[in-house]
Amino acid sequence: MAGYRSGGGSPAAADLLYRRHHAATLRYARTCCRDPHDAEDLTSEAFFRTFRAVRSGGGPRGPWRPYLLTVVRHTAMEWSAGERRVLLTADVAFWREHAATADPEQRVVAREDRRLLIRSFRALPERWQTVLWLTLVEEEPPHRAAVALGLSPSGLTSLAFRAREGLRESYLRAHLESARDDRCRHYSGLLGASVRHGGVRGRALARHLAGCAFCSHAHQVLAGLNAAMRTASPAASGTASPAGSRG
Repeated sequence: MAGYRSGGGSPAAADLLYRRHHAATLRYARTCCRDPHDAEDLTSEAFFRTFRAVRSGGGPRGPWRPYLLTVVRHTAMEWSAGERRVLLTADVAFWREHAATADPEQRVVAREDRRLLIRSFRALPERWQTVLWLTLVEEEPPHRAAVALGLSPSGLTSLAFRAREGLRESYLRAHLESARDDRCRHYSGLLGASVRHGGVRGRALARHLAGCAFCSHAHQVLAGLNAAMRTASPAASGTASPAGSRG
């Protein structure tokens, strides 16, 4: 696997990666298109494109599964608009229309200055990365994300809850490690509680954020992340609450 990440993998490594991720990739492909044969073709194409990208120096730099699932969806949309005329499921067709009308400037701004967030995300376990990628980045409906991960709705809720908590903690640790001085390190520990309670807690923290662009930006990122996670939470879409699940 390390060989593939460096761009020169062996057939044995390719076979291992294929066997490890094939079932989940095919399961997800079936939620993207209506014809089972198209789903099989999408799965094969996703592996082909991913291996080709890695050999060319691109492709996934972390877990492979989120990358493969993204390739499946984008390939399905590409084929649906081309000569193959793949018939998309209603969810993917809706996502394609939404993506086409999104404000490009807003999308660029939303992705700027995410170095710490990306580092925090990559520090998480692979399964947590996958559920966050599906629910927050790809904005999958909960039932499709559950199918992709082989989980029940309550299991998805539980996993997503743990992953979101893990991402918050990982981001705070990354911010703390990058802090410029002792004052920033001190106030970094207060940012999480502040965001959780919906406002800056304490005059000292408020004064520090007013005068420290570094911590102020971290507070804004955490607040935005917190809002996004509430919006994307499977529990908000009618599934069971984390307290009532064991996934």
